[in-house]
Amino acid sequence: MNKTLALVLAAGQVDELLTLTERRPKSAVPVFGIYRAIDFVLSNLMHSGISNVGVLSQFRPYSLLRHVGTGEHWDFIGRTRTLNILPPYRGQKESDWYKGTADAIYQNISFIESHKPDNVLICSADHIYRMDYQPLLQFHADIKAEATACFTKVISKSKRFGYAVIENNNKIIEYVEKPEKPPTNMASMTVYLFKTSLLIDLLKTNAKENSHEFGRDILPKLVKQEMLFGYKFRNPWYYARTIKSYYKAHQALLDRKFDLNAWQIRTNLIERAEKGDRVPARINGEVTNSVISEGCVINGQVANSVLSPGVIVEKGAIVQDSIIFHDSLIQNGAFLKRAIIDKDVLISEHSELGRSGSDVRSKEYAELLEDGFTLVGKGIKIPARTRIEANSVIFSTARDIPEEIPAGSTLK
Repeated sequence: MNKTLALVLAAGQVDELLTLTERRPKSAVPVFGIYRAIDFVLSNLMHSGISNVGVLSQFRPYSLLRHVGTGEHWDFIGRTRTLNILPPYRGQKESDWYKGTADAIYQNISFIESHKPDNVLICSADHIYRMDYQPLLQFHADIKAEATACFTKVISKSKRFGYAVIENNNKIIEYVEKPEKPPTNMASMTVYLFKTSLLIDLLKTNAKENSHEFGRDILPKLVKQEMLFGYKFRNPWYYARTIKSYYKAHQALLDRKFDLNAWQIRTNLIERAEKGDRVPARINGEVTNSVISEGCVINGQVANSVLSPGVIVEKGAIVQDSIIFHDSLIQNGAFLKRAIIDKDVLISEHSELGRSGSDVRSKEYAELLEDGFTLVGKGIKIPARTRIEANSVIFSTARDIPEEIPAGSTLK
């Protein structure tokens, strides 16, 4: 098999995740209790035997850099296995800050050339899926493709995706980025495989233009030149870019549509090293269809929820259909429904989150909060007997939390 270098796009901020990416890049958002979003692509690369990886990081990268480290947790360390963090060369000139996905790769052409790969595999770090990339590499080689993009069939044709029409010979005859009316249900996974020489030529040409995105600028040109092929991926895939899709991925885990036992996902349990080994979860209350991580103490009721390490649910508290990040405390008599709670949050006694108001969209984020979710940012302390209605978000910068927060509210 030809030598392949992997580049992981982990650079950007995603406003659609609201307070979840207020202090971290999308690739560092906690997933399934103990993982981060980037763990899935790094684990895929590890299992696929791809030995050299560059991670492109930009927005508030501290938590990501701390998590990825040297790559040792995914075996990317040794004489022939490497993982490199690739920040933008900010400071040389104004254009040096990453201006898009294509520009991010362009700024790292020297890194690509230093590895002398035959092919470059480009993957996004905010997708949750298990994939062996070797069949993709073989497909690319067998049809003698110079550019291949991966697609998966989606049920809901969201305008947030790019879409392709793929002929029987696997050639893409149409590609549109984020259309209002998608021409097909084959959505881009933001996984691209390029022959290195072609990629470098494309990047140098694109650098002279005003827009620098693979989906918007480079893929359509390749379609016109009849050079782009489509690889169809048929296993579960979740695009954790919006609150709704992020929540949907967790529900897939609870509904056993996503099996973590089928493909080992590795992570850096750095919190364990800092806090010491956590004790096993202790459950004295009632838990149904939930994921309870180590160090949790459950004396209340938890249903259809995912709890990260160190979460405490006191007696009399009820947590339903929710996602709770590390070391948050849900006190006696509190009620949570479809809540997503960041790290180190205190939900004081007899507070209510999301019990009512699910029919009222967010006033500020109407397209993002309309499904009854309630979001609370990192470190927030919700006072006792506070009532927060659904489709509301409290950012980590909020102060003086009022006793009544109407549906669709935003506190910053």
